[in-house]
Amino acid sequence: MAGYWVIRTYKAGAVGEKIKYWVPGQKPSKSDRRLRSEIRKQQQNEAGAEKRMARQIHANFTSKDYLIGLDYSEEGLSLVLAGLDEKGERFADESYHACHHRLRLWLKRVRRECRKAGVPFRYLAVTSDTNGKTGELVRLHHHIIVNREALAIALGKWTLGSTHHEHLYNVVDQTALAAYLLRQVRRLPDEKKYIPSRNLAIPQPKDRIAPGGAELAVPRGGQLLHRNEWRPGRPQYIRYILPGVGKLTKGRDQTEIS
Repeated sequence: MAGYWVIRTYKAGAVGEKIKYWVPGQKPSKSDRRLRSEIRKQQQNEAGAEKRMARQIHANFTSKDYLIGLDYSEEGLSLVLAGLDEKGERFADESYHACHHRLRLWLKRVRRECRKAGVPFRYLAVTSDTNGKTGELVRLHHHIIVNREALAIALGKWTLGSTHHEHLYNVVDQTALAAYLLRQVRRLPDEKKYIPSRNLAIPQPKDRIAPGGAELAVPRGGQLLHRNEWRPGRPQYIRYILPGVGKLTKGRDQTEIS
């Protein structure tokens, strides 16, 4: 079958990614816009929410920023779910949507207060009601990654229950955090898995035609973090520390940069 290989590269914070695609059809010239169009058709293989979220963490947050948890008290949850039929078949979906709406209202209040105080507000937010290990439903709650400058305002604007917070781990690769958060999100049709703030830097890919289907290599001076099993003729994926960032060391349970 006629076609050609393309390598897509991302750089986000200290992390690089390369994805190699096989694109069916006639090989375009360098000036042909069809390359970009054909690559978009292949994005489904790599453009999962987990990778997108991880890139946004890498590009916008550091270990000085925070992961916030927002919980509901009995009174708070009763207020949010008032009027819903707890015996109805759609109660779980409706309660999720009700709490997700409260999350959006909270984000709006925090954003407004930060603007008044002249404080930047960057975030990635999810509504959680699923056990990430078993898939069973758990009590509704929220997780938000937030920049350190907005922490106090963010915590002070939650009035429906308790809060907790901790620094992000001092690790170069936050893919595990993205996976942890998204495993807890209910899968609903046409529902985005997380809410990013509009002021986040979005890493943009660079595409180039590859000479062949050889196994992807880490750039010289880079350090491999993850490689999908390589099979000739199949799409490939690697994730690595960018050259010149630092030396890879092992923390307690995390990969750190020293």
